[in-house]
Amino acid sequence: MSTSYREERRLDRKAEREEDRRDRLADAEATRIREEARAEQQRKDEEAREEKDRRLRAEHKREKARRKAERKKSRAELFAKLGNEGDTVGALIVMACGIVPALYFQLRALNGEDLPGIISLCLAVMLEAGAWVATVSGERAKREGRPVGRFRVVMWACATFAAVINYSHAPGPSGGWLAWVLAAASYAGVFFWEVRGWGRHGTKATRTKAQRKEARRRRRHDRKRRRRFPAVYTRYTDILTANPYGTVDTETAWRDAWRDTHGADLAVTAGVVAHRGLADKALAAAHGVGVETLAVEELLADLFPGDGGDDGPPARRSSRGPNGGPSKGGRKATTLGRKGKQAVDRLTGRTSRKVPDKPLDPADLDRVRALADLLGGAAKLSVKNVREAVGGGNTRYAMALRDAVKAERSRTR
Repeated sequence: MSTSYREERRLDRKAEREEDRRDRLADAEATRIREEARAEQQRKDEEAREEKDRRLRAEHKREKARRKAERKKSRAELFAKLGNEGDTVGALIVMACGIVPALYFQLRALNGEDLPGIISLCLAVMLEAGAWVATVSGERAKREGRPVGRFRVVMWACATFAAVINYSHAPGPSGGWLAWVLAAASYAGVFFWEVRGWGRHGTKATRTKAQRKEARRRRRHDRKRRRRFPAVYTRYTDILTANPYGTVDTETAWRDAWRDTHGADLAVTAGVVAHRGLADKALAAAHGVGVETLAVEELLADLFPGDGGDDGPPARRSSRGPNGGPSKGGRKATTLGRKGKQAVDRLTGRTSRKVPDKPLDPADLDRVRALADLLGGAAKLSVKNVREAVGGGNTRYAMALRDAVKAERSRTR
């Protein structure tokens, strides 16, 4: 029994040792795996750091190259600008060389009048700076296409004032050569700045002579509009100001302003319409016929435009009397031939294929509706006032507009 017990103990210890050995092997394997994972992670981290460093170095290199290229481009642009602005550089040098002696002798002259030093300095700088303020402002106005005359007046006035001071207080004999040199020093800067501008292509120089002439004509036309039609011009400026700059054509704005002010097309006012009526009556009375006869004449002229027709050249209204009137030289009714028959056919509804129906313009319909409201009803519409409201046109078209508005008003009642 004791032998069995010892054998069992031995086997148990052997099993325990085997288990311990397996545990140690497992621990060693786990440690090895952890070390390998740690080493792999360190390797990856190192590669990431190296990649990041490479990217940073490449980015730094690219940024350095970009800055270098920008500096090179800036230098090239500066040199090119200096090459193109050689006259400006020269003018600035002349200005500096003229300002220094001018300021010195102005200070000397002002100090000789027992003025405090700061007062003398302010007065001298005021004269020189005033001239250059006007010079720079004139240059800006020239670039923007604005008038520069007033800036030049101020510039030369300041320069002349400074030149008089230098001339009258120059050292040496009065009126000597030094006095003239100092006076010229006050003029030198502004004069050579003007010389610089002579060779430049400003706003006016870029236009041809014909374009400048056309611009002057436009300005004169605009001034005539403003003086002759002040109410329309006020509305015109309101339209241009209310809309975004450049979005409205000036002539369109003027046409809309005229219609808003006078309620008619361009050059037509209530007085013009009244004078037309009086003229028609006077002409009819002079010929000894009624106004309706003249209206028929206009109707025939509209229905049969000057296309030659089948009966020869179209008849024209004689200045000596209406067609068929008693005056000599007028056309008789028989001279109308087939055209008179065609006129009757059209008035009775039998239209010709040569004159197709024109579709009614909604804008013209709106004008005729407004005219009907103004007259107090569609029943007062006539072909004549409808034509005047829409700015002329074919009489048949005016009749269609009148009938359409009358039909609308009859349906709404």
